[in-house]
Amino acid sequence: MTLPAVQPLPEVLDALRGHGLRRGVAPLPGEPSIPAVPTGHAALDAALATGGWPRGALAVLDAAPGHGATSLALDSAAASQAAGGLVAWVDLAGTFDPALAARRGIRLEWLLVVRPADGAEALELAAWLARSRLIDLLVLDLDGPAPSRFDRLAALLPRSDTTALFLAPAALREAAGRVAGIRVHLERQAWLAVGRDLVGLRVAASVTRHRWALANGHAELDLYFGEGRRIDPLLPALAVPLTEAESAMIEPAEPLPALAVLSA
Repeated sequence: MTLPAVQPLPEVLDALRGHGLRRGVAPLPGEPSIPAVPTGHAALDAALATGGWPRGALAVLDAAPGHGATSLALDSAAASQAAGGLVAWVDLAGTFDPALAARRGIRLEWLLVVRPADGAEALELAAWLARSRLIDLLVLDLDGPAPSRFDRLAALLPRSDTTALFLAPAALREAAGRVAGIRVHLERQAWLAVGRDLVGLRVAASVTRHRWALANGHAELDLYFGEGRRIDPLLPALAVPLTEAESAMIEPAEPLPALAVLSA
């Protein structure tokens, strides 16, 4: 199925339904409903104690730039699609890279990318998508000025069974966190390298808030750059964390782009 690059959202959803879409949060009679949206990492699914992101939750990824929030969101999107779900990405930041997403296993034909004009429109579109009851995972990537009230969206999500994964700048993180059902803190522990080539990062994930289970779950995640995980299945066995001295020598000041890596 090929859709134009820019279309009104109602037309996009109608086109998906018209092409026989049988995915999303409203299964046909007799079809099983997936109780949670997978995170893409078994260790984090277990740490959440709900098998993944609970349906109807607003989940905030509390992470500084370069500490894995976007990588985790991409992994969750790919895992949700693999489980039969439909994903929407609200890209107010304007940083979504479709080539990188495809390399990380996301099927672009089943992904809705929405670029709102401002933060208020971003939340309005997020609510509209949730009410459509067709979206399993809704990623909100907000940057710059945006409204600080997220209570309406948080109240709507449980009735829609859509899960919203919020990538928030520091200025909005606390406002969203106050109404979020899930809050996961991500802290980079080390860069992963094969020789002197950086291929990913090791992140400590801590569940600091959980409305549906006990908080304080912990998981260690290895997040690989897109090219590495897709082209080299042996990469996880070869990659090793750098020492503090080695990291200080090569760690860049800005978040790394995806790197093309040939393993030894």
